[in-house]
Amino acid sequence: MDNQPIIELLQAEVGESDQSFFRVLVDGLSIKYITIEPGIYSVEDMCFGPSLMSLLPKFPAGDWNDGLVAKDVNGQPHFARACLAQFPGVQNTWHGTYVDYLHLSIGRKLRTGIYEAKSSLFDDIVVVKFARFSWEIQYIENETTAYQWISGRNIGPQFFGHLTENGRVIGFLMERVTGARHAGAEDIDICGEVLSRLHGLGVRHGDTNPYNFLIRDSKATLIDFDTAQKCDDRDLLLQEFENLTVCLKDSSGRGGGGLL
Repeated sequence: MDNQPIIELLQAEVGESDQSFFRVLVDGLSIKYITIEPGIYSVEDMCFGPSLMSLLPKFPAGDWNDGLVAKDVNGQPHFARACLAQFPGVQNTWHGTYVDYLHLSIGRKLRTGIYEAKSSLFDDIVVVKFARFSWEIQYIENETTAYQWISGRNIGPQFFGHLTENGRVIGFLMERVTGARHAGAEDIDICGEVLSRLHGLGVRHGDTNPYNFLIRDSKATLIDFDTAQKCDDRDLLLQEFENLTVCLKDSSGRGGGGLL
C-alpha cells in the first residue's frame, strides 16, 4: 500500500458554510492548493493542521497542484478534482532579485500573509509578504508597483526582491524594521513628514492608520501599500494629510498586527 505523503498545512481560509481553502506543502518539495466543500469536516478540525492532515483522503498520484475534496456517492470524502492549474502571478516584476518560497526558512507570523524569514541571499532576517491564494494576487500586484514608485525614497522598508512559487511571483521580500513601535498622536510631525514625501511622488497611501507607521529613532516608516494609488488630485492628497491627526488617534485596533 502506498504511503500518504508528509503534508504540512501552510495557510488556511476556513468557512463553516462555504468552501474552505488550504495551501499545503507536500513532502517538503511541492506546494498544492486544496479546496474542501462545506459539511465534510468540522471547522475545529480544519483549523488544526495535524487533525486536518489525518482526515484528508488519499492524495491522488501524478503532477497536480489544485485539488477539490467533496463527498462521493456514498457520502465519503474523496478528491473529486486533482489537476495542474495555471495560477495567476504578479506581472510587474521590476526588481532583479527572485527568491523561491521553498528556499526560505519561514519564521514568525507577523500578520496574515506576512512572515519573518531567512534566506541564504541575506545576512539578516527579512520579511516576506505574499498572496496565500489566487484572489489575493491583485493586492500584491498593487503593493509591488507601489514599492517601485517609492524605491530609494526612504519612505517604506527596503524592497529586496520578488518571491516566487513554481515560477510565478506570489509576493516580495522586504527589510525587517527592528526596534520600532506603532505610531501614536504624539508622532504627528514625523508621520506627516513621511506622508508628505509620498504625496510628493503623486501617490496616495489609502490606509493611514497608526499600525501602518513604524516609529524608530525619531523617524517614521510607512508600510502596507496594497491600497496605494497614483493620484494627481491635490485635494485628495491634502484630505489624506489633514486626516492624519484623526487617524493616529484611532484606538479601534483596525489594521493592527505585528511589527515588521
